[in-house]
Amino acid sequence: MNLLKNVALVSGLSAALLAGCGGGGDGGAGTPVLSGVAAVGAPIVGGTVSVTCAGGSALSATTLATGAWQVTTSGQTLPCAVRVTGGTVGGAANATPYHSIAINFGTVNITPLTDLIVANLGGALPATWFGAINAGALQAITPAQISAALQRVSDALGMTATLSGANPLSTAFAATNGELLDDVLEALAAAGASHQALLALATNPSFTAPNGFDFLSAYATVVVNSGGGGGGTGTLRVAVSISGQPATTFDVGGVDAPANQAEFCSDLTSDPVFTDIGNSGGGSLTVNSCSYSGNVGTVNATLSLTAQPISLPYTMTFTFL
Repeated sequence: MNLLKNVALVSGLSAALLAGCGGGGDGGAGTPVLSGVAAVGAPIVGGTVSVTCAGGSALSATTLATGAWQVTTSGQTLPCAVRVTGGTVGGAANATPYHSIAINFGTVNITPLTDLIVANLGGALPATWFGAINAGALQAITPAQISAALQRVSDALGMTATLSGANPLSTAFAATNGELLDDVLEALAAAGASHQALLALATNPSFTAPNGFDFLSAYATVVVNSGGGGGGTGTLRVAVSISGQPATTFDVGGVDAPANQAEFCSDLTSDPVFTDIGNSGGGSLTVNSCSYSGNVGTVNATLSLTAQPISLPYTMTFTFL
């Protein structure tokens, strides 16, 4: 077994650690950040992320090979409108801008699904909405309005039960097969309607999917073909908590349980791919302790950021289901 061969695990941990820097605020441990994944199923690589908030200057970042991105705020106030443009998807140029909205610091993903939520929220094509956005319009957006738009879109597309509480806007995920939100995006693209056609319909408050759109059949096909991603047959649930705050949790398919503590700890904590995850956040990740009992592994680590500078204590729990 080698946990780090599973791309979903590495990508998900990276996204969760970066999101944890925000902690839904400053987490009591430094400057808030906005971070997440830009993906259409496959990650958007080298895309430009633009962030415009209700207060403060505009921010920008470039997406990594996993689609992950992050900006550190410096006096910005929420809500924030977010857009990704350019980059590549599967080696081909990405010509479509995608948009999202952040009502809290922490995770904010940018995907075709968040684009549809923004279209429904704003009652306009997202590119038009983003181009005209200003402080007053952002300040008028409420969490209830965002939740209502999310519910209308998920109901119209027939994916509410599949999402099972996962929030496309703010749930950390990895852009790889076997991840719930990634599989949802793959199914959305294969369900029988173009993104542009769905966008035009989503601007209507009474949004309904077009005739022939069948998300559930597409999702069933995607799940059958996804095959997890790690070569194993089990599921791994990862929870990442900073300074005792509520954990960010994600599931990874295709991972088998280790035989013992030595295998778990050696596999995870000695691998430079894992310990170098901190580089994505502009610092370094140091593993302080590792244990494994029953089906649960626990790693305590410190993420040291050089820009602030601050050190953030993390607890990572790996439950093999």
